[in-house]
Amino acid sequence: MLSPSATPDTTAILIAARPLLARVADGVRLARDGRFEDTVTLLEDTRSRLRGHPAEDLAPVLPGVLTDLGLAQALCGRFGPARDHLHAARDLAESRGLPLLGTVARQNEGCLTLYRGDAPGAIVIFRELVPLVPADRQEALRVDLAEALLSEGQVEEAGRTLAEAPWPEGPTDTARTLLEAKLRLLEGDHRAALGLSRRVRRHVGRGSPWYGLTNRLERLAERTHRVRPLERAREALEVRSPSTTVPVTSPHATRALDALAERLPAPALVGPGSGRAPLPGTWLGAGFGDPHVIQAGLEGALAVGDPAIALEWAELTRPEVTRGTLVTAAGGVSGTGPAVPRPSAPRGSVSEGLFDTLGDRAFVHFARVADQAVALVAVAGRVRTASLGPLLRLRRLLARMRHECEATPVDGATQALDAVDEALVNPVLALTGERPLVVTGAPYLDDPPWGLLPSLRGRPVTVVAGARAWARGRPPRGGRVLLAAATEPAGAGAEVRALSGTYPGARVLERARRDQVLAALTDTDTAHLAGHGHIDERSALLSRVELADGPLLARDLLWAPAPAALVTLATCWGGRGFLTRSPGGFAGTLLALGTHTVVASPLPVSDERTGAAMRLFHRALAGGGDVSEAVADHLGHVGFCCYVG
Repeated sequence: MLSPSATPDTTAILIAARPLLARVADGVRLARDGRFEDTVTLLEDTRSRLRGHPAEDLAPVLPGVLTDLGLAQALCGRFGPARDHLHAARDLAESRGLPLLGTVARQNEGCLTLYRGDAPGAIVIFRELVPLVPADRQEALRVDLAEALLSEGQVEEAGRTLAEAPWPEGPTDTARTLLEAKLRLLEGDHRAALGLSRRVRRHVGRGSPWYGLTNRLERLAERTHRVRPLERAREALEVRSPSTTVPVTSPHATRALDALAERLPAPALVGPGSGRAPLPGTWLGAGFGDPHVIQAGLEGALAVGDPAIALEWAELTRPEVTRGTLVTAAGGVSGTGPAVPRPSAPRGSVSEGLFDTLGDRAFVHFARVADQAVALVAVAGRVRTASLGPLLRLRRLLARMRHECEATPVDGATQALDAVDEALVNPVLALTGERPLVVTGAPYLDDPPWGLLPSLRGRPVTVVAGARAWARGRPPRGGRVLLAAATEPAGAGAEVRALSGTYPGARVLERARRDQVLAALTDTDTAHLAGHGHIDERSALLSRVELADGPLLARDLLWAPAPAALVTLATCWGGRGFLTRSPGGFAGTLLALGTHTVVASPLPVSDERTGAAMRLFHRALAGGGDVSEAVADHLGHVGFCCYVG
């Protein structure tokens, strides 16, 4: 459609240029089918034909052609010409007053950065563009961002990013379907990966590099769960590679896997057996923090019958989040979450400090091995393994439980809670007996309300960021208390007034404002915050508590000194994201900033039922009771958990 402001001369030029512009559209269609070389040939010829043509001087024509040509060249591995054309496209877009076209060229520069092997740099570019790109371009941007995250091995984060991408009307984009197939394969859902790969293969022709890639994905989907740990890790690196004519696999991760192969006892390579697996360390080089290298170390240790070493590797799957990493990442939370940090080299053995501080408790790290869920259980100086069955089945049980707990009163999801209890908890209790539990694990856990599970009701359960977080010990509980309430829900003010009787001398803030709460949190030992809570699926740092003058965001906490040692969040969703997102939602942010313990719920909470339970909980605390025991006795049945960072 011609612009209403087009002059007669412009209209005549556009009409004369229709055959050339149609070639650009044909090139875009070829690229969507993965025929990148054909796209480059067509667009290079179009660029040549435009030289001297009157349409070359029309504002969007030349920068648009260069933008598409640069991306196609990048997909073919012609990085030098791609860089030159994309830079020229951005310069022309700026000089001709075309900001939207400039962002498209910048997005394609992000793709070029990714295809050249710099996934972290591409992630930075894509995240910078999220607030600048209009809604009709968000899907393409989110798909590119998800591909960059996947290339870094951030499978869960890539899956969430792709799920956030708006679905367009009409047929699903081939690139998105192919990326979805890769994600399903790496998540262990081989059947879904197989179906999606076949869908792409039926759509693209044999001349497309995507045709060969889908054949490869189909073969992997049919066999990945049967291969050895190191082979599975190498295949994962291949699957993570961007879908271009020149695949890019991480050389650092490849070298780390080679080093791991040299150190693993032979049974890890040829079959079950026994032996001493290697501890993770700097010998892995620059590939140390790669997620699939870590996973290979974990699975290799279990393959030789060494669960204690497997636990050392498993702890690296949950990298430590600190104030420094959060502040660094805070600039990228406008439309998506901060990057998941890579773990640093371990400082000594995890298990030594863990067993010194566990006492009569048992530590449980929920992990995965190929397409199976497992639990590494540390009890009385020994680490053992509990098999939990197919990971996909457990994911579905956990998803069903969450849906029913969110849709009904917390005690109304009996069947779903029973099913998760049987699959997730009972195999573990066979090894732990009646001991209190300290738990952590992979994102597939989806932040369950531990105290609602039948076998754990009344049993102290502490959810931790990792074994080292538990082993750091607990500071003595001070006497300074803050009780703060928002204007809503209606019972928030009454709740803190009632609690003031339990804590004579406490500072009480009704109709609390953000500045008051931020200042008071840094000058108290125990804090109770009551109000409406919300999560933001785009970024854990945008989780918030509504106060009298607006939302207190998790990211607002970054600029305040260390908050209280113990914080109770009498809000909905306060614990959501602790195990599933980095930095772990509102509770995880507090813990990363120095709070030792947070009591919060990963579910919506009932105002009516929470008030009375909170009074009993705080009476137990004021009497010197252990936090996890007080949660188990008084708050677990309404969905609250005890989190320690």
